[in-house]
Amino acid sequence: MDTALDLTIPVVVGGTIAALLMGLSKTGLPPLGALGAALIASVLPPVQAAGVALPLLIVGDLVAVGTYGRNVRWPVLRALLPSVTLGLIVGFAALRWAPPDASARIVGALLLLAGLGDLVRQLAARRARRRPPRPGTPPPGTPPPGSVPDGSVPDGDAAPGGTRLRDRVARAALGATAGVSTMIANAGGPPMSLYLLRAGISRAGLLGTVALFFLTVNVAKLPFSAGLGLVSPASLHVSLVLLPGMVAGLLLGKLVAHRISGPVFSTFVLVATAAAGARLLLT
Repeated sequence: MDTALDLTIPVVVGGTIAALLMGLSKTGLPPLGALGAALIASVLPPVQAAGVALPLLIVGDLVAVGTYGRNVRWPVLRALLPSVTLGLIVGFAALRWAPPDASARIVGALLLLAGLGDLVRQLAARRARRRPPRPGTPPPGTPPPGSVPDGSVPDGDAAPGGTRLRDRVARAALGATAGVSTMIANAGGPPMSLYLLRAGISRAGLLGTVALFFLTVNVAKLPFSAGLGLVSPASLHVSLVLLPGMVAGLLLGKLVAHRISGPVFSTFVLVATAAAGARLLLT
């Protein structure tokens, strides 16, 4: 029997908190999943931690799809597929031939720059909205044409002209980063969330699209993980012990998702993305 999977107090306590964070990420705050993955990997060896976490993540994905599935933005998901596929291939190649630490640091640097860059851009936009309007312009706080109730812009490119092309390139890079980080560090949530924020979809659309994306990815990973021995009867026993933490996180996520304003939600996503990048960069 693998002694690394013994149910010691640190494994049960730390693993339960990690499962709670992962559950909260599925139904409320997606970037918290990276923190949960980091925590469970701190109380279990990283390889075994991935095997323990995978069934929990699939349970969370199923609940999230059941909750937000009607809000999935299919055009955005289809547009994401090519860049994520490329990222998965690059991530696989990095795992096979590159030093794992170097690969994780590259992903971390990308996430840190992307999160901080978008945070600066968002704060600058808020400051501009607080300036006194020029004659003939709408008053501050007036939502843009075609916006949805939480202040974001529906599916599609939010900006005209050259900015639209720049946003498409940035989102393609984020999609590739999501694929790479999912493959090598189980940290695909932050870049996925940032990608969807840039696509300008509503909060419910973001949660639904992220849920379906990761359900597909995690179910696809399951047979490979079982074949490698990462998912085994011993790991499933630990997953079952940690399941109450996942359930608690899923319930808590449903509560907080409806109580956080749109601007606060998007700011949290950006800060958490930068934090996840810093963690990968410094480990």
